[in-house]
Amino acid sequence: MTIRLETQADYREVENLTREAFWNVYRPGCTEHFVLNQYRSNPDFIPELDFVMEEDGHLIGHVMFSRAELILPDGAKKSSWTFGPISIHPDYKRKGFGLKLLQYALAEARKRGVGFICMEGNIDFYKHAGFGLASRFNIRYHDFPEEADVPFFLAQELIPGWLKANGIEEATYCPPGGYFVADENPEAFEQYEASFPPKEKLRLPGQLTFDGVMETGRIILRPWQEGDAAILYKWASDPDVGPRAGWPPHKSVEESLDIIRTVFHNDSNWAIELKETGQAIGAMGFGPSCECNLPARDGEPLAGYWIAKPYWNRGICTEALKLMIEYIRKSTDIKSLISGHFVDNPASGRVMQKCGFLPTGETVIDETQYMGAGRPIRVMRLQL
Repeated sequence: MTIRLETQADYREVENLTREAFWNVYRPGCTEHFVLNQYRSNPDFIPELDFVMEEDGHLIGHVMFSRAELILPDGAKKSSWTFGPISIHPDYKRKGFGLKLLQYALAEARKRGVGFICMEGNIDFYKHAGFGLASRFNIRYHDFPEEADVPFFLAQELIPGWLKANGIEEATYCPPGGYFVADENPEAFEQYEASFPPKEKLRLPGQLTFDGVMETGRIILRPWQEGDAAILYKWASDPDVGPRAGWPPHKSVEESLDIIRTVFHNDSNWAIELKETGQAIGAMGFGPSCECNLPARDGEPLAGYWIAKPYWNRGICTEALKLMIEYIRKSTDIKSLISGHFVDNPASGRVMQKCGFLPTGETVIDETQYMGAGRPIRVMRLQL
C-alpha cells in the first residue's frame, strides 16, 4: 500500500473511484465526484494535500483538503481547514484503509501548519483519527442554532493550543462554498454525470434523505397506507398464505384496513412493493417477540414476513429481508434477531438461511391463534 500526491493523469480515475465510493450512501446517487471535479480549480483547494492511495497498482483511495473560515462573534474571520470527500473503493472498505489514508493526510497537514480541522461525518469512524464534537471547542455549525450539539459536526486541533494562540474562544464554522456546486449548478452536474456509465439510484437506510423507504432494483420497502387495504385483503385472504406464516386469513377489506391502522402503523413494518406493478405484494417487519412464545433473549425483536402466493420462489422475500437487516444494522443498536418457521414450511427457512440466520432448535406453538396447535417450529437467530 502506498500513498502519494494525486497527479492530473489520475483525475478521471479518482472521480470514478469517488463516484463508486459514495453512490447511494448519503442520497440516491451522489454528487461528491462532481465536487471533486470542480474543486481542483477552486482557490480554496490545497493541491499539496491531495492524496491518492494505491494497492497492487490500483487506485483505491483519495482525500483532498481545502481552506475554510471561522467567523468570530465580532465578525472577524479566521482561517480554518477541512477535508473531503475522502473515498475508499467499495471493495476495500471496512479493512482499515480509510483510517490509514486519513492519518497519513492529517500528519502531512500538521507539517504544513494546518492547526484546526472542521468536518462533517460519522463520529463512530472519525473518533479513531482524533475527531470529536466541534462543540467542545465552542465552534458552532453555520446552519444550526448556537446551542445545538450537532452530532455530525466534528473538529480536531491538529496543533495543540492553535485556537488559543489565534485568539479563538468561540466561532461559527463556514464550509467552503465549492462543496455545494452540484446544487448551485444542477444542469452542469447532470451533463457531467451523463459522462459516466449509468448506475441505479436507490433510497437506502442511512441516507440523509431517508424517509423510511428502501429499495433494490425491483422492490420497494415502504410504510403501509390505508389505500393498500384492498390489495392487502386480496393477498392476505388466501388460505395458503397466512397459516404458513402463523396468522389466520383476513376475512374482509375492513379487517385488512384495521391491520394497517394498528399492527402495521409503526416505523418497523413495511409493505413490500413490486416496482413492475406498483402494488404491495407482501409484508416485512420486526417487533416485540413476547407474543410468539419463541425463546427470545431479553429485548430481542422478532423478524417476520410473508409474500403473496403468485410471487413465491422468485427470491423477493430474501431480497426484502436483506434490505430490512441492512436498515437494522445501520439505524438501530439491535444486536440480534429471532425468527422461526413452521417445519412444514421449509421455504421460509431457506429465506432466513440466505440472510444469515442460523437454526437454534425447535419448539411447539400451542395457541390456536397461530393456526394449528402443536405445530413444530424451527427457531432461527441472526447475530447482527
